[in-house]
Formats: sequence, C-alpha cells, structure tokens
Amino acid sequence: MNAFDVAIAGAGPSGAIAARDLARAGARVALIDASHPREKPCGGGVTGRALALAAMQPEAAQTVDSAVFEADSLRAAVPLPDPDCLRIVSRDRFDRRLVEDAAAAGATLVPARVTEVSRAAGRWQIGAGARTLTAGWLLGADGASGLVRKQVFRPFERAQLSIAAGCFVDGVDAREVVIRFVDRPQGYLWSFPRRGHLAVGTCAQATDTTPAEMHAITDRWLDGYAPAAGRARRRYAWPIPSLDAAAVDREAPAGDGWMLLGDAAGLVDPITREGIYFALRSGMLAAAALRKADPLRAYGDAVRDELHDELRRAARFKAGFFRPRFTRLMVEALTHSAGIREVMIDLIAGRQPYAGLKRRLLGTLEIGLMLRVIAGL
Repeated sequence: MNAFDVAIAGAGPSGAIAARDLARAGARVALIDASHPREKPCGGGVTGRALALAAMQPEAAQTVDSAVFEADSLRAAVPLPDPDCLRIVSRDRFDRRLVEDAAAAGATLVPARVTEVSRAAGRWQIGAGARTLTAGWLLGADGASGLVRKQVFRPFERAQLSIAAGCFVDGVDAREVVIRFVDRPQGYLWSFPRRGHLAVGTCAQATDTTPAEMHAITDRWLDGYAPAAGRARRRYAWPIPSLDAAAVDREAPAGDGWMLLGDAAGLVDPITREGIYFALRSGMLAAAALRKADPLRAYGDAVRDELHDELRRAARFKAGFFRPRFTRLMVEALTHSAGIREVMIDLIAGRQPYAGLKRRLLGTLEIGLMLRVIAGL
C-alpha cells in the first residue's frame, strides 16, 4: 500500500498543475491517470490568460491571425493583432508539458485508472489498477463523467451538460478560427486550426440536441468550407459541463477530505464552453488552499469568489446570447465598428470579464448599434 498526502485522479490541466504546485511545496503527491497525456476531442483554443498560467512557450502553440464570426449569411473577420491573444494547442503536447512539470517537481505518476475510492479513519483508499493507494486528501480532476465526483458529490444532470460533436480534418493548415452561430438548436460551431489538421465541432445544451444532430450540422458546414474539401474526417463527441446560474450556486467545490477541479467541478464557461483556464486556475487554487490552516474553507471561498462569480455572470448572459436576433446584430456590429472588434478581441483573450461587458460595449461610441445589441441579450 502506497501512502501519499494527496491523491489526484486525472492528469489533465487541473490535476497536473495542482500536482506540480503541491509537489513543489513538499507534499507527497500521486497523480493517477491511465491515458494522459493524450490527444483529446477538444478545439484546443487557449486564451492569453490561460497560457500565462501554464507558462506555455509560444512555439508550442499554433498562432491564429483572425477570428471569423458567422450568422446566417453574415460574416465578419476580426484580425487578432496580438499573437498571444489566442493560440491553438495540441492537447497531447499541452497536457504532456504540464505532466512533465509535475513529475519534475516530484509528483509520482501512476499510470492507471481510478476504479474505487473509499474513506476510513480520515484517509482515502484509492484503487488504481493493481495498486491500492492511501492519501489524506483526494482531488477529483477526472472530468465531467469522472468517478470521483459521482462518489463524493453527485453526477451532473443532463440539463447541466452540453454535447459537443465534430471531427478532426486531416491535412489542413489554416490561420483562422471560425465561429458560426447556430439557431436550432441554439449553440455554435467552431473550426480551430491545429498543426496539420482542423478541430471542428458543434455544441449545444444536451437537453436540446443529440450527437447525431451535432455531427450533421458540422458535416454540412464542412461540405461548404473550401480548406476542408475532400479531406478525411475523424469523428468525436463528448459532454461538457454547462451550468445555469442556479446550478452554479448549488455546487460544492470541496467536502470532507476532497476537492473537485476543472470539468469535474463544473468550471466551464457556459457560453464559450472554454474550460482550460478554469481548470488551470482551480488546480492552482486547490494547491494553495491545501497549504492553509482550513483548506476546505480556503478552496471553497476562492472558487466561489473568483470562478463561480464569473461563471454565474456568463450563465445569465447566455439566456440572450444565442438568440438569433442577438447573434446577427453582433456579427453586423463586428463588421461596422472597430471599437466593438476591440471588445471581442479582449473577450477572446480572456482579458474582458463578463462584469462590465455591457458598460464597455456602450462606451464604444456606437451607441445606437450597441443599444440594439444589448436589447437582444
């Protein structure tokens, strides 16, 4: 039996960065995952603020020159003058770097799947392949469908999930991100250029759609997208937490000897479905909290004050964001207003929080246009 201070289920960004920070502080850490690092079904867009947290070197990511927004027949291209505004990464390469950093700091990598967790006498027993580990703390970083959340808290309801379905399109090199707003079901399609291929998909709330419907929308768009013509497609689909404001308020980030991180904690922007920043930040917050006198309170307060506050605001915006009237007005606004394009660039980079967004849009001097846009929210 192997004894640790902290056992982390899942070696994605949240688990790996928590393991790194804890090991650097001298903790005995087990980072348990049978599959990471690996390529995964994900757009791979990493905002500037997330890259800063990960300390990712620019050469490890794909530079994007522009973001193209589409709604019906409208199309607006927004140049991205700052190369660190948004970069597209291979998740295999990105996650590998984080796992290597954790191992270099002293974390023990356990290449096995967590199959069982139980708690007795103030310690956790974790079944991981043929091994049984014990730890004082258990961190669930094993994703939206992971075992830890189901055991220590509760699984996500279908209404709290989005479905994303799409494909990798091989043999394509591009420098533009494409976002197309979808009316039915309300959501959006994305095309992110990775090195040597595109990651393309469509997502919407799980209660409104099916993977088959999302694949059909993705395929129709690809059939008309010239860079992807005739290219092989490798399909994927996966669930993404997408909580409304009330569900955010009902979340419990931590309990008796456990913490939830990243997707396992529902920490995903419900509009953009971007979760890498929140995964990294939650891992760092958990590691910092575990070095304090009252870890449960420290982590819970930090998540609620910093992360839940932003996600709650996003959830409230979401109610109007995907309405066809709003998306068409937004694309029209991007076409005509340099000020609104600047706001969108900051949103893409993660520099513009949802707090103050309406105020800044009204400050672009495009008052008439923005009043129409905001009225659609």
